[in-house]
Amino acid sequence: MGLKTNALIFVLFAISIAEIRGQVGQCTTLTPCACVYDDGVIVNLTSLSRNDGFPNFSNKTDNHGDVYSWNPCTPFSYVGPKNNTECTNVSVCMVRHGFPSDLYFNLGTEDSAQFSVDVNGTLKLTYTKTEDGFQRSAEISLQCLDSSVFDFLVIQGEQDINNDTIVYKMTLASKWACAYAPKIDPALPSAGLGGGAIFAIVLFSLIGGYLLLGVAYQAFVKKESGARLCPNHEFWFSIPGYFKSGKKPLSETKGGAYESI
Repeated sequence: MGLKTNALIFVLFAISIAEIRGQVGQCTTLTPCACVYDDGVIVNLTSLSRNDGFPNFSNKTDNHGDVYSWNPCTPFSYVGPKNNTECTNVSVCMVRHGFPSDLYFNLGTEDSAQFSVDVNGTLKLTYTKTEDGFQRSAEISLQCLDSSVFDFLVIQGEQDINNDTIVYKMTLASKWACAYAPKIDPALPSAGLGGGAIFAIVLFSLIGGYLLLGVAYQAFVKKESGARLCPNHEFWFSIPGYFKSGKKPLSETKGGAYESI
């Protein structure tokens, strides 16, 4: 068997043994590379997109030798040796080798991207290109490979013509085809913590540290117990009495005596 056949068998085997997760319900198109299911989870293909003008998936062939390239989210241009312009700013391009020159087919642009779920629950991303009353459509089935670190694009290729429409089928197997709960957009404003909250956190942290270290010192160094475990207990326990009498508390001087403060 050839290298391409072995690779196809490997991909199909990986799909069959990997953990494949599916969702229930429709997935409404949000952007050309993201959709949201009825329960709020999202499929987002942004991480599969290249932004340098080249397709992330390129030169993928089907059993007939046709060559396919695809880049989610961002358009690319594929110019042939004779300055072919059919695949300019496209999402999907197909090249069919021929004589005297190759044929280039635009299979859809970014603005035509639509997500849908078929009767079997398979999520699909479809691109379309209509020209001279004839429509070409690239239909990409999205399979969630939750535990895979690789991304596979398998080409089934051109299907039979139906009512002046040709469908070109592919299958993407990737962890990026999995639905996930949306996270908070970092671009959105956040309430955060105000200055007062930060001051309170710092203040109570200092008080807690003071009490913890003070009690440890009183217990293990000075061998105190009971109420005398409180650091500087004479000062703290005298405060309520001064409030009642209207006097100011005393502070201890370096000589050991007390004076008014």
